[in-house]
Amino acid sequence: MKNIVILVISVVVLLIIFIIIVLIVGKNKIRSILTPLDISKKDINDYLKQKYKVYKEMIKYIKDNLSIKEEAFNEFLSFDTRECLQSDLINMLDKTTYELNEYVDNYDELLKSPDFMILKRKLYNIQINLEATIDYYNSKINVYNTLKDQGPTNFSTKFFTFDEYNTIKNEKEEISRLINLN
Repeated sequence: MKNIVILVISVVVLLIIFIIIVLIVGKNKIRSILTPLDISKKDINDYLKQKYKVYKEMIKYIKDNLSIKEEAFNEFLSFDTRECLQSDLINMLDKTTYELNEYVDNYDELLKSPDFMILKRKLYNIQINLEATIDYYNSKINVYNTLKDQGPTNFSTKFFTFDEYNTIKNEKEEISRLINLN
């Protein structure tokens, strides 16, 4: 009888140790994804700020060298980047991309200007890096969400709390027209 009690206690202790190990390994596996997510999110913010600055330069160039409507780009120029969310900045940059494309399509002299082409080349380099970083970020979010929702790692989400991350939209069609260097 004594041996059975010792055996049962040993099995329970081993089972508890096994569960603790599974929880800790699952937590560490999920947390290992957080570092690349945080780094790429910071990089995305940096690229968005660079893109915003290049857009400002492009708009200044257009306003200085073309006779355009006074209210052109007013929404962009009045936008405060210090008090905005990342999604707000992305939406503003997308709207401005459409507006910039209109001027590039309608004014051939912009494409003949070496100064404007330098700005387009800058924007091209920023956009390539931004798109790659967003794609990397979104793929890491998919891995993160899979780890949180499936397999043995999802047990850790019942005992530990993890931040929510959302994918970032990465529309390429309109910006492709603007950054086309041909």
